[in-house]
Amino acid sequence: MAIATAEPGAASPGDAQPRADGSGLLGASLSQAGRSLVATIRTRYTVALGGLDPKPRPADPAPDFICFELSRHGRDGARRLCLGGARPHRSIGLELTDARGRVKHRDMVAARVRRPDPGKLVLALIPDDAGLRPHRYDWRVVESRRGSFEALPGRAWRVFRLRPVRVVGCTGGGAVLNANGPRDRPALALTFDDGPSDYTRGFLDVLREKHAHATFFEIGQEIPGRAAMIRRILREGSEIGNHTMHHAFFPGYSEIAPTSALIESSTHFSPCLFRPPGGGVDAAVIDAAAGLGMRTVTWDVDPGDWANPGSGAVYGRVVGAARPGSIVVMHDGGGDRSGTLAALPHIVDTLRARGFRFATVTELLGERLLYRPYG
Repeated sequence: MAIATAEPGAASPGDAQPRADGSGLLGASLSQAGRSLVATIRTRYTVALGGLDPKPRPADPAPDFICFELSRHGRDGARRLCLGGARPHRSIGLELTDARGRVKHRDMVAARVRRPDPGKLVLALIPDDAGLRPHRYDWRVVESRRGSFEALPGRAWRVFRLRPVRVVGCTGGGAVLNANGPRDRPALALTFDDGPSDYTRGFLDVLREKHAHATFFEIGQEIPGRAAMIRRILREGSEIGNHTMHHAFFPGYSEIAPTSALIESSTHFSPCLFRPPGGGVDAAVIDAAAGLGMRTVTWDVDPGDWANPGSGAVYGRVVGAARPGSIVVMHDGGGDRSGTLAALPHIVDTLRARGFRFATVTELLGERLLYRPYG
C-alpha cells in the first residue's frame, strides 16, 4: 500500500516531478508498503552502486552520492539515506545532520536495494532502523556526480506522511503439520507456551535486549487482564499463536476458536499458528485448526523446562540439540519459569555465536507477517 501526501500542485502523491533540465535525476517517490518505507529513484543513467559514497560529507563535493533527505516537518535537522557501500544491495548509509547541515552521526543500516531496470533503483527499509517514527516529513533526493550537485525537487521539498502500522495476521495457515523449518538455512525459532503470565514481561525484556524475536503460544483463559502484554509481544516484532482456551489435549473447535477471538479482540491480530498442548495431534486437531485459518506447529527441540530442571539443564539441552530449522519449545507460563528465564540470555548468545538467526515460526516456515497502516 502506497500512502503519501504531497504539497499542492504536485503531479501525484509522494512523487517528485521529473526534471527537464538535463539532470541525472528524472524522478523520485516515497511510499509505504506494510511496515516498509519504499524510496524509488529514476535516473538518466545506470547508477554504479559500488561507486557511491554511503557516508558523504555535505560540504565535500568530491564523492559521488545519491541520498534521500528526510526532515521531520516543523523541526530542524535531517536524516540522509545514502546508497552505496561494501554491501550496496543489503545496506545503506545513514547520516544525521543538524540545522546547518553538519553531520552529527554516521552509521550503516540494513536495507534492500533493487534495480528493476537500468534507470530505476528501489530502496526498502524498516523506518525504525533509521530512527524514523510516524510523522510528517519534508523530503527530497540529492545527487552529487562528477562534482555536480543536484536536488529533486529543487527548492520546495515534498511532504510525506509516515503512518504507524500494526501486524494484523500472517500467511501460511492451512491443514499442515510442522515440527521444524528448512534445514538448509542457519535460522531457528524460539517458542514459548502457556502464557501470558507474570513471567512474560521478563522474557520480552531479554528478547528486546538481545534483538531477537520469538513466537508465544497463548492460552485463552490467561489473556484477560494481560492484553497490554500480548500487544507488546507483537509491537516488538515477535508473534502470537493459539494454544487453546484451557490447555485441553486433542482439542476441537470449541477450545481453539475462542482463543483466536480473544487474541484478535485484544490485538487486532489474527493468528495463523496453532500448537496443541503436549504436542498431542491427530487429523481431527489439524482439521479444526485449519478450519480457523491456522497451521499446526509442534517442535523438534524440547528441554523439558516445564518440569523445572534448572537453568543449566535448560541451557544445555537447547544448545545441545538445536540445528538449522529447529523449533524450540519452552514455557513462559504455567508455573515457575524463573529457570527458563535465567537460561534464555545465554541460549541466545550461544546460538547467535554459532551463526544462528532467530525467526518467528511464520518466518522460519517461509511465510510472512502482514501489516496494515492505521491512524
